[in-house]
Amino acid sequence: MALKPVINKTDETIVELSRLNGLSDGVYAIALTLLAFDIRLPEGVLAGNLSIKLIELAPKILVYLISFIVIGGAWGSHQRMLSQIKRGDGLLVWLNLLSLLFVTLLPASSGLLGRFPGEFIAIVLFAADVILIQLSALWLWRHASKNGLINTALDPRVVFGVGRRLSLSAAAFGLTLVLAWLNATIAYIVWIGLFVILFTTDWLSWQQALKATQIAIPLDGAARGHIEIAHGADYSNILADAPDNVLVQGTFGGGLDTQVTREGDLLKTQLDVTRKQGLGFTSRRYPWTWGPANALDWNLSVNPHIPLTLHIVTGMGLADFNFTEAHLSNLRLETSMSSINLSLPSNAGQTAVHVEASTAFLVIQVPAGVAARIHSEKGMSDIEVDLKRFALVENGGEYRSSDYDTAANRVEIQLELAGSTAKII
Repeated sequence: MALKPVINKTDETIVELSRLNGLSDGVYAIALTLLAFDIRLPEGVLAGNLSIKLIELAPKILVYLISFIVIGGAWGSHQRMLSQIKRGDGLLVWLNLLSLLFVTLLPASSGLLGRFPGEFIAIVLFAADVILIQLSALWLWRHASKNGLINTALDPRVVFGVGRRLSLSAAAFGLTLVLAWLNATIAYIVWIGLFVILFTTDWLSWQQALKATQIAIPLDGAARGHIEIAHGADYSNILADAPDNVLVQGTFGGGLDTQVTREGDLLKTQLDVTRKQGLGFTSRRYPWTWGPANALDWNLSVNPHIPLTLHIVTGMGLADFNFTEAHLSNLRLETSMSSINLSLPSNAGQTAVHVEASTAFLVIQVPAGVAARIHSEKGMSDIEVDLKRFALVENGGEYRSSDYDTAANRVEIQLELAGSTAKII
C-alpha cells in the first residue's frame, strides 16, 4: 500500500505578504492621484477672471490637502503595520481589502466635500469615510495581534498603543461632527490638528518597536562589582547567571539610563529607567500607552563569581530576585506596594541583607545549609519565620540559627517593615 505524504501545515504559505503589500501600495497611490482630478478650472474662464476663479478654488484645495494628509498618513500607518505582520491568513486578506475599500472611496467623498464645503451632509459623509478607514485598520491590527501573526519581538506597548490610537482617533473624529453642525470652519481646523497629532504619534510609536533595550556591561578585569538598580514599577527578574566577563546584562523595558565608573578593582554601575520619557499620550517612546500598557519589565543577569554589592529600589509590581548562585556580600532592598520573591546566596560566605518595605509582600528564601540571623523592626506589619530553622531569641525581635556563629555560609537579615508582610523560609 502506497504511503501518503505527510504535510507539515506549519510551513504552509497561506498568504504571500509581498503581494499584499504591493496591492496596498498601488491602491493608496491611485487614491492619492485621484484626489487632484477635482481641482480644475471650469471651461471658458477669461484671463481677467482668472484670479477670482482661483480664489473660488480655495475650498477645494483645502479639502484636497486634508484628504492628502488622511491618505498619506493612513498609508504610513498601514505600511508600518504590515511590516510587522510576519504571517497571514484568509481573514487578514479580507480585512486588508476592507481597509482599502474605504481608502478608494475617499476621492469621491472629498470631491463632494470640495463642491459643498459648508453642507453638513457632505461633512458627515467625508467624516464617516475617515472613521471607517481608522476602524478597518483597527480590525486588521487586532486580528493580526490576537492570532499570532505579528513580529514576536514587537514591544507589547506598541501593539497596544497602535490599537488605542486607531480606536480613539475614530471616536475623536466622530465627535467633531458636533462642531461641524455648529460651525464648519472650526471642524476643519480641529481636523487638521487631529491629523497632525495622530500621524506624528503613530510615527513616534514605531521608533521603539523592539521589546526592550538590551545591554551588557563588561567586567574589563574588575575583581569586585557594585550595582545600583532603580526600577520603579511593573515586573523585574534578576538571576545570577551572567557570563564570566560580564558584570550585568539584560533586557530593559521602557528604556535605560546607565552610568559606569571604575575605582581600582571595583566596577560600579547604575541602572535606571529612562528619565523624562513621559507616560501615556505624552511619551516620546510609547504614545497612547497610559495605564497597564506602559509596562517596564526588566530581566537581568548578574555575575555569579565575583563579590557583589547590590542596592535595589523598586516600586509597585512583581519581582523575582534569585541570588542563590551569586557571590553576594551585601544587599540593600527598598520597595513599596510590591510583591517580591527573594532567594539568598547558598555559598557566598557572609551576606548582609537590609530590607526596607512599605505596603509590600515579601518571601525570603534562605537556602538549606545556610545559617541566618534575623532582626525585625515592624510597624503594623506581619512576619512569619520558619522557627524550626530560625529560633526566636529570648529577648524577642531576633531569630537565629543554632549554628549561626560557626556556619561557613550565613546571612544577616535586617527588616524594616511598614504595613508589610514578610515570610522567611
